[in-house]
Amino acid sequence: MEKIREIVLFYTTHLYLVDYMLILFIFFLFTGVSLLCVFLRHRPVIALFIIALNLIFCFIVFIFGFKIIDHEARSRTLEIISQRMLHTSGDLIVDFNISNTSKHDFKECKITTKIFKNVSPKDNFINRYKNKFIPYRQKSAEVKNLKKNTTQFQRVAFENFQYENNFTIHLASECF
Repeated sequence: MEKIREIVLFYTTHLYLVDYMLILFIFFLFTGVSLLCVFLRHRPVIALFIIALNLIFCFIVFIFGFKIIDHEARSRTLEIISQRMLHTSGDLIVDFNISNTSKHDFKECKITTKIFKNVSPKDNFINRYKNKFIPYRQKSAEVKNLKKNTTQFQRVAFENFQYENNFTIHLASECF
Protein backbone atom coordinates (compact mmCIF):
# COMPACT_ATOMS: atom_id res chain seq x y z
CA MET A 1 0.00 0.00 0.00
CA GLU A 2 2.88 2.35 0.77
CA LYS A 3 4.42 1.66 -2.64
CA ILE A 4 1.17 2.62 -4.42
CA ARG A 5 0.97 5.83 -2.38
CA GLU A 6 4.57 6.65 -3.31
CA ILE A 7 3.90 6.07 -7.04
CA VAL A 8 0.76 8.24 -7.00
CA LEU A 9 2.55 11.08 -5.19
CA PHE A 10 5.50 10.89 -7.59
CA TYR A 11 3.31 11.20 -10.67
CA THR A 12 0.96 13.87 -9.30
CA THR A 13 3.89 16.13 -8.43
CA HIS A 14 5.76 15.62 -11.71
CA LEU A 15 3.21 15.35 -14.53
CA TYR A 16 2.92 18.13 -17.12
CA LEU A 17 -0.28 19.92 -18.14
CA VAL A 18 -0.54 17.82 -21.30
CA ASP A 19 -0.57 14.65 -19.16
CA TYR A 20 -3.52 15.95 -17.15
CA MET A 21 -5.28 16.91 -20.39
CA LEU A 22 -4.88 13.32 -21.63
CA ILE A 23 -6.36 11.99 -18.38
CA LEU A 24 -9.32 14.39 -18.65
CA PHE A 25 -9.89 13.44 -22.30
CA ILE A 26 -10.02 9.75 -21.40
CA PHE A 27 -12.36 10.47 -18.46
CA PHE A 28 -14.78 12.44 -20.63
CA LEU A 29 -14.59 9.86 -23.42
CA PHE A 30 -15.41 7.05 -20.98
CA THR A 31 -18.21 9.08 -19.36
CA GLY A 32 -19.75 10.05 -22.70
CA VAL A 33 -19.83 6.51 -24.04
CA SER A 34 -21.18 5.24 -20.70
CA LEU A 35 -24.04 7.76 -20.91
CA LEU A 36 -24.75 6.48 -24.41
CA CYS A 37 -25.07 3.00 -22.92
CA VAL A 38 -27.67 4.30 -20.46
CA PHE A 39 -29.88 5.12 -23.44
CA LEU A 40 -29.38 1.55 -24.65
CA ARG A 41 -30.68 0.03 -21.39
CA HIS A 42 -33.46 -1.79 -23.24
CA ARG A 43 -30.69 -3.69 -25.16
CA PRO A 44 -28.34 -4.85 -22.40
CA VAL A 45 -26.16 -7.10 -24.56
CA ILE A 46 -25.29 -4.26 -26.93
CA ALA A 47 -24.73 -1.88 -24.00
CA LEU A 48 -22.36 -4.30 -22.26
CA PHE A 49 -20.49 -4.89 -25.52
CA ILE A 50 -20.07 -1.12 -26.02
CA ILE A 51 -18.87 -0.70 -22.41
CA ALA A 52 -16.29 -3.47 -22.88
CA LEU A 53 -15.05 -1.86 -26.11
CA ASN A 54 -14.99 1.50 -24.34
CA LEU A 55 -12.81 0.14 -21.54
CA ILE A 56 -10.38 -1.44 -24.00
CA PHE A 57 -10.26 1.66 -26.21
CA CYS A 58 -9.69 4.04 -23.25
CA PHE A 59 -6.90 1.82 -21.93
CA ILE A 60 -5.18 1.73 -25.32
CA VAL A 61 -5.54 5.51 -25.77
CA PHE A 62 -4.03 6.07 -22.32
CA ILE A 63 -1.03 3.79 -22.90
CA PHE A 64 -0.18 5.06 -26.37
CA GLY A 65 -1.04 8.67 -25.53
CA PHE A 66 1.28 8.62 -22.54
CA LYS A 67 4.07 7.08 -24.64
CA ILE A 68 3.65 9.71 -27.37
CA ILE A 69 3.61 12.55 -24.84
CA ASP A 70 6.65 11.09 -23.08
CA HIS A 71 8.53 10.76 -26.37
CA GLU A 72 7.66 14.27 -27.59
CA ALA A 73 7.72 16.37 -24.41
CA ARG A 74 10.34 14.51 -22.35
CA SER A 75 12.67 12.99 -24.92
CA ARG A 76 15.95 11.51 -23.70
CA THR A 77 18.43 8.84 -24.67
CA LEU A 78 20.09 6.13 -22.62
CA GLU A 79 23.29 4.44 -23.75
CA ILE A 80 25.13 1.62 -22.01
CA ILE A 81 28.84 2.36 -22.15
CA SER A 82 30.22 -0.69 -20.45
CA GLN A 83 29.35 -3.60 -18.21
CA ARG A 84 31.95 -5.49 -16.30
CA MET A 85 32.07 -8.19 -13.69
CA LEU A 86 34.41 -7.81 -10.73
CA HIS A 87 35.32 -11.40 -9.94
CA THR A 88 37.08 -10.50 -6.68
CA SER A 89 33.94 -9.11 -5.06
CA GLY A 90 31.26 -10.63 -7.29
CA ASP A 91 29.86 -7.24 -8.31
CA LEU A 92 28.42 -6.28 -11.69
CA ILE A 93 29.14 -2.67 -12.70
CA VAL A 94 27.03 -1.01 -15.41
CA ASP A 95 28.15 2.36 -16.79
CA PHE A 96 25.74 4.40 -18.91
CA ASN A 97 25.02 7.90 -20.18
CA ILE A 98 21.70 9.72 -20.00
CA SER A 99 21.20 12.60 -22.44
CA ASN A 100 18.45 15.21 -22.29
CA THR A 101 17.30 15.75 -25.88
CA SER A 102 14.11 17.65 -25.01
CA LYS A 103 13.49 21.39 -25.05
CA HIS A 104 13.15 21.57 -21.26
CA ASP A 105 15.38 20.97 -18.25
CA PHE A 106 14.60 17.91 -16.17
CA LYS A 107 14.30 18.41 -12.42
CA GLU A 108 14.36 14.70 -11.69
CA CYS A 109 15.05 11.50 -13.62
CA LYS A 110 14.51 7.98 -12.32
CA ILE A 111 16.56 5.39 -14.18
CA THR A 112 15.82 1.70 -13.64
CA THR A 113 18.41 -0.91 -14.59
CA LYS A 114 16.96 -4.38 -15.07
CA ILE A 115 18.86 -7.60 -15.64
CA PHE A 116 17.03 -10.39 -17.45
CA LYS A 117 18.18 -13.98 -17.79
CA ASN A 118 18.57 -15.03 -21.39
CA VAL A 119 16.13 -17.64 -22.59
CA SER A 120 17.67 -21.03 -23.17
CA PRO A 121 16.20 -23.72 -25.44
CA LYS A 122 16.01 -26.11 -22.48
CA ASP A 123 13.60 -23.88 -20.54
CA ASN A 124 9.97 -24.89 -20.36
CA PHE A 125 7.13 -22.62 -21.45
CA ILE A 126 6.65 -20.91 -18.06
CA ASN A 127 10.36 -20.32 -17.37
CA ARG A 128 10.85 -18.97 -20.88
CA TYR A 129 8.25 -16.23 -20.35
CA LYS A 130 9.31 -15.64 -16.76
CA ASN A 131 12.91 -15.01 -17.85
CA LYS A 132 11.69 -12.79 -20.66
CA PHE A 133 9.39 -10.50 -18.66
CA ILE A 134 10.42 -10.67 -14.98
CA PRO A 135 13.84 -9.21 -14.19
CA TYR A 136 16.40 -11.30 -12.34
CA ARG A 137 17.75 -8.20 -10.56
CA GLN A 138 16.68 -4.57 -10.63
CA LYS A 139 18.09 -1.34 -9.28
CA SER A 140 17.08 2.32 -9.57
CA ALA A 141 19.11 5.52 -9.61
CA GLU A 142 17.99 9.14 -9.53
CA VAL A 143 19.49 12.07 -11.38
CA LYS A 144 18.67 15.62 -10.30
CA ASN A 145 18.75 18.75 -12.50
CA LEU A 146 19.58 17.42 -15.95
CA LYS A 147 19.84 20.49 -18.18
CA LYS A 148 18.70 20.41 -21.81
CA ASN A 149 21.22 19.22 -24.40
CA THR A 150 23.54 17.77 -21.74
CA THR A 151 24.75 14.26 -20.98
CA GLN A 152 25.51 12.77 -17.57
CA PHE A 153 27.57 9.71 -16.80
CA GLN A 154 26.03 7.29 -14.29
CA ARG A 155 27.10 4.02 -12.70
CA VAL A 156 25.01 1.28 -11.13
CA ALA A 157 26.54 -1.57 -9.15
CA PHE A 158 24.84 -4.87 -8.40
CA GLU A 159 26.44 -6.41 -5.33
CA ASN A 160 26.83 -10.19 -4.94
CA PHE A 161 25.92 -10.87 -8.55
CA GLN A 162 26.37 -14.64 -8.75
CA TYR A 163 24.64 -15.32 -12.07
CA GLU A 164 27.35 -16.57 -14.44
CA ASN A 165 25.21 -17.42 -17.48
CA ASN A 166 24.13 -15.09 -20.23
CA PHE A 167 22.05 -12.09 -19.25
CA THR A 168 20.67 -8.96 -20.86
CA ILE A 169 20.64 -5.48 -19.36
CA HIS A 170 17.76 -3.08 -20.06
CA LEU A 171 17.58 0.57 -19.05
CA ALA A 172 14.33 2.47 -18.55
CA SER A 173 13.90 6.07 -17.49
CA GLU A 174 11.25 8.53 -16.44
CA CYS A 175 12.17 12.19 -16.45
CA PHE A 176 10.17 15.22 -15.35
